Amino acid sequence: MNIALDIMSGDRGPLSNIKGAIQYIKNPLSNNSTVFLYGTENIFKNNESLLNRYDNRIKKVITKEIITMDDKPSIAYRKKRNSSLIRTIDDLNNNIVDAAVSSGNTGALLTSSLLILGKIQGIRRPAIAPYIPIKKSGFILCDAGANSNIKPDHLVQFALMSSAYLQHIGDVFNPRVALLNIGSEESKGNTLTVTAYPLLKDKIKNFVGNIESRELFNNKADIVLCDGFTGNIVLKLIEGIIQNMINITIESIDSHSISKLIKPALYPVFNDISKTFDYEEYGGTPILGVNGIVMKCHGSSNSKAIENALLKTQLSHDNDLIEDLEKIINKNEILI
Repeated sequence: MNIALDIMSGDRGPLSNIKGAIQYIKNPLSNNSTVFLYGTENIFKNNESLLNRYDNRIKKVITKEIITMDDKPSIAYRKKRNSSLIRTIDDLNNNIVDAAVSSGNTGALLTSSLLILGKIQGIRRPAIAPYIPIKKSGFILCDAGANSNIKPDHLVQFALMSSAYLQHIGDVFNPRVALLNIGSEESKGNTLTVTAYPLLKDKIKNFVGNIESRELFNNKADIVLCDGFTGNIVLKLIEGIIQNMINITIESIDSHSISKLIKPALYPVFNDISKTFDYEEYGGTPILGVNGIVMKCHGSSNSKAIENALLKTQLSHDNDLIEDLEKIINKNEILI
């Protein structure tokens, strides 16, 4: 398998992406896959001695432009076609690589994927579906940023696509699907949720109804549906609350006289909590619905997160994710 990795994107810089690629090819699970690194010539020159050690499985693709987080997606697509981000999608479309991975500008990645790869036949809207871990399990949040304004039938497709993806990453074959709402009653919510509820109840075999945000971590659903605006807020709120609660707890312990005695004993507990909710452990999330495997990583991804994103990308490819999405949408081979 050939995987394209955009090394110019992300908060930690190209070296973190390069190290992630090296960790991936060293991992026995990589199955001799090859990683194509897309970056500027000076980056490759500065890391030449490191990259030359792995030139049998790491290939360099020189690009001339960089899409920043501040670039507007439509403008970046038109004016930065030789950027590392867009070139990965171009080469995926031209069958030079089998999948693309980037921690860059989400809007630019989504726009480029849609315009270059197109959508899977029958898909109305693509979606971003991150896996949110909870103790001993987790759930997929869909959509988490691709679509601010959607229709009820889009939520049905989000449920179907998320179901197929969840089988690939978690072997969950009868996922419980819930609709994020302000109350559990069928009549609660805005026009979108009120209209979507009976449609989901009719079309989705294991639809369990509405779920409130306070119930998200109580293992009541395997897939939680919402529009991308709401989902993105929820995703970032979860990240912020967890880290802040850990920091507040540590500060509280430090303020007590017995902190020196109990703090060392609590370190393993904090580490377990951090690891459970750490995006590094889960790598990236695919843009579901585009006609190719495109993996979006967290903007702050370190080398471990990149390694895990590449592993997840490989798993999606080896398990024929795109083909399964086509089947579930177009042939009514309902997997839930």
